Amino acid sequence: MSRDKRLQDRSIYPHWCNDTVRFSDQDAAGHVNNVAICAYLETARLTFSRDMGMMARGEDGVRGISAGMTVSFLAESHWPGQVELGTGILKIGASSVTVASGAFRDDLCIAAAEMTMVRLKGKTPHPIGDELRERLEKYRLKGF
Repeated sequence: MSRDKRLQDRSIYPHWCNDTVRFSDQDAAGHVNNVAICAYLETARLTFSRDMGMMARGEDGVRGISAGMTVSFLAESHWPGQVELGTGILKIGASSVTVASGAFRDDLCIAAAEMTMVRLKGKTPHPIGDELRERLEKYRLKGF
């Protein structure tokens, strides 16, 4: 689904953060490489997770893990600069959340991704409670 053109529209994303394009993010041809783009998308996912209160391991031992990521690399990017990262909810399951993020440079979407996070207690999926579910619903992507 990360090939879904709607994910390239910055107006659908309710949550935003930035990351810095580093000189070391470039490949030999001077393009920002795919590993660096994945790191930007990780910044988007983790900043969103932190802001939703999903990062800290609870006293009950519940934690979140990354269960999957699909990325579409859409355009070249170069050093120096900032990348703007939009994120929103695609799906809320019983114990998992799937978010989508778009990475933008100068209003151009350079990458789009879907990332699934699962809540665990020990090694067992742990249900998403009503309070967290309600908080997450406010960040649904527009049009999905």
